[in-house]
Amino acid sequence: MAEILYLDQNAWVSLARGAWDKERYPQDYTRLVKVVEALQNKRYIVPLSFANIYETLKINDPIRRANMARTQVTISQGQVFRSRRRILSDLLGAYLADKFRIAHEPLDDHWFLSDLWFEAVADYSPDTFGLALSSAFLDQMFSNPAGMLFDYLTAGDEEVRLEGVRCFSAASFDLIAEIEARRAIVAAEGLAFRKRAYGARLMIDELDFILATGQRLGLGWKNVRDIGSSLVRSIPVDVPIFATERELAIRLEDQERPIVENDLRDMSAFAITLPLADIVIGEKAFINLARQAGLGTTFSTRLLTSIDGL
Repeated sequence: MAEILYLDQNAWVSLARGAWDKERYPQDYTRLVKVVEALQNKRYIVPLSFANIYETLKINDPIRRANMARTQVTISQGQVFRSRRRILSDLLGAYLADKFRIAHEPLDDHWFLSDLWFEAVADYSPDTFGLALSSAFLDQMFSNPAGMLFDYLTAGDEEVRLEGVRCFSAASFDLIAEIEARRAIVAAEGLAFRKRAYGARLMIDELDFILATGQRLGLGWKNVRDIGSSLVRSIPVDVPIFATERELAIRLEDQERPIVENDLRDMSAFAITLPLADIVIGEKAFINLARQAGLGTTFSTRLLTSIDGL
């Protein structure tokens, strides 16, 4: 079976340079050839994350953006990792069902991937999106996911693109302020305490969602006391997205440098992809954080800092 390979944006930049000018960027071209040959031999599936799509959408030069988009959609074939909420829903539901010995259907192979690029943000439904997409449009999306994603990245309204980037950056600025405030409070505490504190914060932030997931399985949960102290402590440790986020966040916050917007995008991508991909290629900083936390061993994921490692 083909392995799931996740590339962070720096790796995509290298492949796009190789596609742009093999004479000027021979090493990048060699990497591109390596990946393409592996795809032809069906060794890898290379889906994109929301972070990849957003980083490409941010490129202001339309020619550079088109080259990056063409490289990404050709290699990924328009497949994306589903949203954090959808993946967390399935993982948490399966975890709770196993805990309480509730019968449930096993997750399909590649259940966490979608051919609809916008499902990197949220699974489509008329209620979620506030509009109903026609069956003809959805059929077109499914028949040509790469082409539809390329059109989105290159042919959209420029004012809409710029406003989307502005809104994301503004929200990131607010989130970073919250993180830095919390970071200052626990700065003098040890790693074990900060793990417990972050786990508690995850439970508080996601409590309504966790209760709703339990209720969907038939559990009579109404508040945190119904969940029980033992399970409250184990969920942030045992559910992969929570565990990955916690381990990376406390180590990121332990560094002396300020948190920046790019850290948030890397966190969001790694929390989803690291437990699900067979190979993750990322920047040295985040790969080192993941290695320090033993996440590669935990999830049997190869952690690499360059395509050369393939």
